[in-house]
Amino acid sequence: MDSRKLSFVFPILVLSFFLSGCEEPSQIVEASSRPVKTLVIGGDADADMRTFPAVVDAIQKAEISFRVSGKIQKILVKEGTEVKNGQLLAELDPTDFEIRLKDRKASYNTAKANFDRAVDLVEKGAISRVDHDNIRAKFHTAEANLAAAKQDLTYTKLNANFDGFIAKRHVENFEEISQSQSIFSLEDVSALKIKIDVPENLMIVINKHHQQSRKLLAVFDSISNREFPLSFLEISTKADPNTKTFKVTLKMDKPENYNVLPGMTATVLAELFADESRSDNTITIPVSAVIADNEKQATVWVVDEKTMTVNPKKVKPGLLIGDSMQVTGLNPGERIVIAGAAFLRNDMKVTLLETGEQAK
Repeated sequence: MDSRKLSFVFPILVLSFFLSGCEEPSQIVEASSRPVKTLVIGGDADADMRTFPAVVDAIQKAEISFRVSGKIQKILVKEGTEVKNGQLLAELDPTDFEIRLKDRKASYNTAKANFDRAVDLVEKGAISRVDHDNIRAKFHTAEANLAAAKQDLTYTKLNANFDGFIAKRHVENFEEISQSQSIFSLEDVSALKIKIDVPENLMIVINKHHQQSRKLLAVFDSISNREFPLSFLEISTKADPNTKTFKVTLKMDKPENYNVLPGMTATVLAELFADESRSDNTITIPVSAVIADNEKQATVWVVDEKTMTVNPKKVKPGLLIGDSMQVTGLNPGERIVIAGAAFLRNDMKVTLLETGEQAK
């Protein structure tokens, strides 16, 4: 090799040797603690509460309509008016119905006179029994037509079917309307329906346990620090084909001092587990918090908040619904890991993620 090349390469090799000797051996960096999502066991042993978006509806409602066609002559109530059962709401122009009634009365009188004469004649043998029966049939037809004309005249007046409020008026005065066309929307808000959609995994439990033993509350964003008790009213037994949920209708007494109306939204707080499925020391926690240890025992990881380490604690599993499970063996105030429990080990350092959750 050329001496000039050797003089150039040699210093580079020497420099590389010293630099490599100064490098520290590679190390495996281990995180000082593991972030975990946790939940604090509450001091209250009440059942787990689920929330459902809800819609308010009237306890009773109806679309009020005339049973005959005609022209509206009078509208006697406005939207928002409180009405009583039987109160007159609107009237149709009765002229055509009165003319028809007079015509039916004349036909009836003629048919009745003919029938009365036929009764005497058939007894004397002046007419046959067949002729008598035909005259009698015409009389009964005229009688029925007269009754229908009288009834149609009464149908020109529209009355309220129950106590309530006129939620909406659908027509204007002097408008021509057809039979059964909606004139008013009448709603009874002396009590309210609260409607929610329940998924099938919770619907199974609702059918299994006594509905009335559950705690049910309604809350409204615009009403602070108030919870309104609810009771079961009816439950659909057929799922919605699109959402695969079941419609559950709850009843709420009309609140005093608050104008809660149909169409408003609310949130329902529903007790997940009925009272008969719990004992005094039963706690409801997410299923994700429960794992099986080497002995196949149900276990949760409890955080020691002084040392910020975790250790396992055995629990006794109970009723499972959806992503929640009842367990016994935990104490109020304990903080448990609810996400990533399978990756923990004894005395592992952890860092808490803020969740704001609390088990009950």
